[in-house]
Amino acid sequence: MHPASPRLRHDDRPLPAGRPRVTSATASIARVIDCLLDGKDNFKVDRERAREAVRADPAIRQIAIEDRRFTRRVVRHLVSECGIEQFVQIGVGFPAAENVHQVAQGVAPNARVVYVDNDPIVIAHGQALLTENDHIKVIGADLRDPGGLLGHPELMQLIDLREPVAILLTSVLHFISDDDRPDEVMDTIRAALAPGSYLAISHACSDIHPDKVNGVMNAYRGANPSATARGREPITRFFGDFDVISPGVVWIPAWNPEGPVDPTAAERIWHIGGIARKSADS
Repeated sequence: MHPASPRLRHDDRPLPAGRPRVTSATASIARVIDCLLDGKDNFKVDRERAREAVRADPAIRQIAIEDRRFTRRVVRHLVSECGIEQFVQIGVGFPAAENVHQVAQGVAPNARVVYVDNDPIVIAHGQALLTENDHIKVIGADLRDPGGLLGHPELMQLIDLREPVAILLTSVLHFISDDDRPDEVMDTIRAALAPGSYLAISHACSDIHPDKVNGVMNAYRGANPSATARGREPITRFFGDFDVISPGVVWIPAWNPEGPVDPTAAERIWHIGGIARKSADS
């Protein structure tokens, strides 16, 4: 999603129920990321923004791939090692190989997953392609309204917030600006979760290669004016008083890797991420 994505519009007429119109006039951040992942759900205007991002840093394609890999490793760990069987992925973007429910249900067949986005085209794709069983829902909601998101009737039908749940915020918080009060958004989310719940976050980090990072963010702002990279300290603060789990908040290829890690990864992959658990005292 990308929570501050501009709404897709053709004109001022209302969208018919279930049939959002697609526009090729305005870039969408979900479609720009789709371009970077060599997807098919994009237009020329999206490809222009993607090319601009690649010119700023050719590694951005690999960063997009690594974010998806990080999400899959996180989900596998949370199901296998932590016993989590409820997931809410905020900012799902277009469906890809090995989506969250496929990873989670591959380990725990009864795992429940709610996908959240505020882009109507992403929602339509998700509802058509992801709802494979009654343990999956795709809903429209906005991260900037966390109360409305977590209180969405369809989410509440599937997810019991009185029990441990994992909230996945991978590669999404850098699409809301400081004016959107992300710290307050995260305060609301953390407060709503039961002890034993987890937060997973990955985020564009401006601590290294600031010129490249800023160049990519400028390209993204052509589709989402709120795109904002942050330093490690404000990113880590999103976890609040939750207990950050080993190996900590690290460059995403180094988070519980499934094989050898390229020692130069931190020189190229400037997204950091981690997971944190809510204790009874949080």
